[in-house]
Amino acid sequence: METKEKRSVNYAFKIAGYLGHDNKLFDRTCAGCGGMYSSRTQSTCPKCSQPLTYITSVDGKPMAMSEGTIYPAFGPKQEQRDIDTITQRKNGMAPTYRFKLFEFMDEHGVLTPPQFHDECRKGAKVEIVIMNHQLVPSWFKAKDGTPKVELMSLVFTNYGDTFKILSAAQYASRTVSHGVNPDGSPADMGNEEANAKIAALQAELNALKGVQPPAPETNEEQLDAAAAVVDNTTIDPFEKANASS
Repeated sequence: METKEKRSVNYAFKIAGYLGHDNKLFDRTCAGCGGMYSSRTQSTCPKCSQPLTYITSVDGKPMAMSEGTIYPAFGPKQEQRDIDTITQRKNGMAPTYRFKLFEFMDEHGVLTPPQFHDECRKGAKVEIVIMNHQLVPSWFKAKDGTPKVELMSLVFTNYGDTFKILSAAQYASRTVSHGVNPDGSPADMGNEEANAKIAALQAELNALKGVQPPAPETNEEQLDAAAAVVDNTTIDPFEKANASS
């Protein structure tokens, strides 16, 4: 499937975490009841026994969806801070992050599950980036009656979004350690830490350019050089944000 390049980014959302359950496949629907089911488990509607038909897109193309729930691995301390903040907020609701992957019938009339569906098992580590379209919010009540907000990521890989299954090493590399103040806010970086981060950024940018330029003499010159390369290089928008901070 042809991928359309994103030439500008005015919105980007990135999340890395682990899956709370095996992904659910939906590729069939009941014309009478409107329910959605998987052709792997159902050929007729379990409610009215009618034969199931394809789920179709707005333009009538048969499609399949893989839906999962992702839990960000913040760690117990940050999770508790978030719970406290949400509790103190008037009408605050804890979020549940879900996502959908899509696949469409090909020119030969074959409809397969979305790529990665069979790898999306409970506990798998994944990373999602969506660009230039927002999360879809909706609210629901948990089993204990607590209201929660569902934040749905619709992952359109043919329009520049990405979905990755991460190895343990890749997942660990997504976690950045940094000191915090007693209230949980980021601690100021000392000159030594700032210089180390600048040096690491410079090395990454040199690798992107394929050259080994002499190091600038000052931190300001290093940051100016980094920003110039970032502005002219196609990279992850979050990496760009980190380079300019």
